[in-house]
Amino acid sequence: MQSDGDLHLQPVHARSAGTEARSGSRRRERHGSASLSQNRPFDRQEIAALIRRGEILAAYDIAHAALEGENAPPGAAYAAVLCLARAGALDFARSEYVRLGLAADEDADTIALGARLLKDVALASRGARRIAFAKASLRRYEALSGRFGGLYGAINAATMTLVAGDPAGAAQRATAVLQAPPPSGLVGEAAYYEAASRAEALFLVGDLEAARRRMEQALALAPRAYAAHASTLRQLEMLGQELGVDPAWLTPFRPPACAHFTGHIQNVCDESLRARIDEALRAERIGCGYGGLAAGADIVFAEALLEAGGELHVVLPIHRAAFVEVSIAPFGENWRERFERCMARAASVRYASQDPYLGDEQVFAYASQFAMGCAVLRAQTLATEAVQLAVWDGRAAHGPAGVSADMAYWARSGRRGVVIPIDRPQPAARVTTAAPPGSRAMKAMLFADVQGFGALRDDQIPAFMEGVMGRLAEVVEALQAPPIHIETWGDGLFLVFDQPIDAALAALDLLEAYRAVDLGALGLPRSLGLRIGGHYGPVHLGTNPLTKAPAVVGAHVVVAARIEPDAAPGSAYVSEALAGALATFHGDRVRCGYVGRTQGRKGFVATPIFNLSRA
Repeated sequence: MQSDGDLHLQPVHARSAGTEARSGSRRRERHGSASLSQNRPFDRQEIAALIRRGEILAAYDIAHAALEGENAPPGAAYAAVLCLARAGALDFARSEYVRLGLAADEDADTIALGARLLKDVALASRGARRIAFAKASLRRYEALSGRFGGLYGAINAATMTLVAGDPAGAAQRATAVLQAPPPSGLVGEAAYYEAASRAEALFLVGDLEAARRRMEQALALAPRAYAAHASTLRQLEMLGQELGVDPAWLTPFRPPACAHFTGHIQNVCDESLRARIDEALRAERIGCGYGGLAAGADIVFAEALLEAGGELHVVLPIHRAAFVEVSIAPFGENWRERFERCMARAASVRYASQDPYLGDEQVFAYASQFAMGCAVLRAQTLATEAVQLAVWDGRAAHGPAGVSADMAYWARSGRRGVVIPIDRPQPAARVTTAAPPGSRAMKAMLFADVQGFGALRDDQIPAFMEGVMGRLAEVVEALQAPPIHIETWGDGLFLVFDQPIDAALAALDLLEAYRAVDLGALGLPRSLGLRIGGHYGPVHLGTNPLTKAPAVVGAHVVVAARIEPDAAPGSAYVSEALAGALATFHGDRVRCGYVGRTQGRKGFVATPIFNLSRA
């Protein structure tokens, strides 16, 4: 049995966690575009490797470019639809599955993909729709199991029987799974999935203790396959919700926790601080940490994490040279050397801003919030816990940034925090320069447009404006938390909101309303697809000198604009900053799944993006 990213049957516990995207500049349509992927040959192994790394966008571009040619290579259609499914563009994936002829294909992989698409829709739905799609998925998994054998189709058929509302039937199917003889010669993740599938079957028949023992065996077969473990845990959590079983039994099987770390800048850190940080890392089973790297507690934490074998992920508020000048150099050459060593060993480095420091403390607060969101997102990906470790002197911060401000922000999420107390002299006030003029505030932004609009005939434009844009206008007017700023041009929308959740819910309302529009009845191509990009960050609020109208401008507006062209039709993609804020506070309402990176172009680096969906 293959891992989730292979271009073969998906493992039993594989779930689409994310989204899919497209390439090109903001106004460039994917179909007929001159993409770098069009010059690359179709290679199934390359696409499988990209999917395993989470680079769904790049994989889809290659597969889609292959389909644009006169003779599409075998496997290109399957790969394209698989990428769309993993990207969370479920409606578009299902339509492409039919359009590309996969629905009539009797290949095992293609049948499994069709069953998986129906399963994903069922799990994302409620009521009668959930049951109907679960039954449709069940029939496909039955066909797969009956024709090709193996545990994958059989255990998924059992799972979808439960989702369809038949726990007795699910238990009966699970019993048959347990009676199947185990294959020989499996090692690594293949052996893990075999054992985990049997643990799932034991759970479905109600033998929780046996399921626990089998999960222990499964983890021993691939102890560091954390992504595979997370797929299993999410599957078992879903089954537990269906059966009303407390998910606490899964706690021993969760991967190491993810930490956000924060602490004071200071000249000297005694050995006892390092010892207490070491103890906190062990007690909390920290496997990775996200935070800044200022002189003092930040660097001590980073050094301890690295020496313990954990992953260090650095989030700097401003560009590197400016950060060193403000937060490292004033405290001595020793701290600079330690900073450089930590940076060299960091698993990743993110920048909340590439600007110099101009005295605005908001950039430090934003960087901390960004780091917290990254920790929460990573914990969700691994199906584990996010915890904050704070080295704190007990004093309140005097501005928007500081350890106490970080602790207060984290506490709002309801997640656990561990405080490591420290005694230190009253710190001197940070020396700042004059803050830049103008009003600056944290805002959430959406850019949206309709793929295919540029190819419409002139006689189709009135119907589009009335039937499509008019419907979107109705949605915006009906929002409970309307945007504070709106701009529009042709098929394009720019909406600005005070709160991240308001932007997220608006994006989902717009997508759902668009899907309900009967494009054919309007005389419009059914291939038209709404795509939305979103971001959260500090922006400048001012006035447009030409129109005298209110204006929202700044580098973070550009970030939002750069995401939208990479969204798959029918999807909303958001930045890591917006995804992190949503995951930290609103995980019960929305979900954000990683799908890859934007395509770096026009001097902009590629950045992580996430698919947005309802929880």
